Amino acid sequence: MSKRPTFAGFSLVEVLLAVGIFAFAVPTTLALLSTLGRQGAMGSELLVAQRLSDSIQLELDRLARSDFDGFATAVPMMVPTAAPGLALVATRDGHRLHARDYPPPDAVIATAQQYFLIECWRFAEEPLCFDPAKAYLALAVRVTWPYQLPNGTTAAGEARTAVTFTVVLNR
Repeated sequence: MSKRPTFAGFSLVEVLLAVGIFAFAVPTTLALLSTLGRQGAMGSELLVAQRLSDSIQLELDRLARSDFDGFATAVPMMVPTAAPGLALVATRDGHRLHARDYPPPDAVIATAQQYFLIECWRFAEEPLCFDPAKAYLALAVRVTWPYQLPNGTTAAGEARTAVTFTVVLNR
């Protein structure tokens, strides 16, 4: 009796199972990459928006330095209707920020680079409403993005992400 040589290898069923798993796993992984990339970008933009609070306070202090009461009355009152607030703009990285319209800034950020829109309002009711006798001005701040798209057009309001916080300026 002669011995038949045995070869070590995979059966057809094992090969088909491995190919099926591979065919399912690769497209799924590739599909998740774009979602994870978008979520990562949104996370980094949220961190930049939250870091803007100190820069916003410095810019508002600069604007209020010469005439605190005049500046305070120039900031729109927060009302239930969506009235625009005092507008500031910032670049995508958050390193440059300036008032959009009040007063005309010294160094203007190009329209296509204005990624964050920052709006500020005075509070209408006590204890945070502005009174010239008080030593502070409390402002509600909303940061939205993207403000300008790369082609220079303004993004639609419903497509924006927003974060809100309060900033207090002292005389």
